[in-house]
Amino acid sequence: MTIQQLLEEDEKRVRIFKALAEKKRIEIIRYLIAEPSRNSCGEIGTIMNSDKSNITYHLKIMNDAGLIRVVREGQKKMIYLRDDTFQVYLPGFLDSL
Repeated sequence: MTIQQLLEEDEKRVRIFKALAEKKRIEIIRYLIAEPSRNSCGEIGTIMNSDKSNITYHLKIMNDAGLIRVVREGQKKMIYLRDDTFQVYLPGFLDSL
């Protein structure tokens, strides 16, 4: 692995840890673990008792860090955890929640 590759991996880690440094995002991850299928931004907002713009903000940060995947299905954006990211960068983290 080259120095450049290591630096890119370190940047990825920084984005992940910054995304996880907010309690609301941990709560969103915990919810996505408990309810892994068919979660829209609006549904997450309702469960988290937050308005859609607040949840959208958190989801954008989580998506940029590679923690979630956003898939458009009709007019809704469905949210899924990216297990691959957690397995590579944070093995065992999801089990701890």
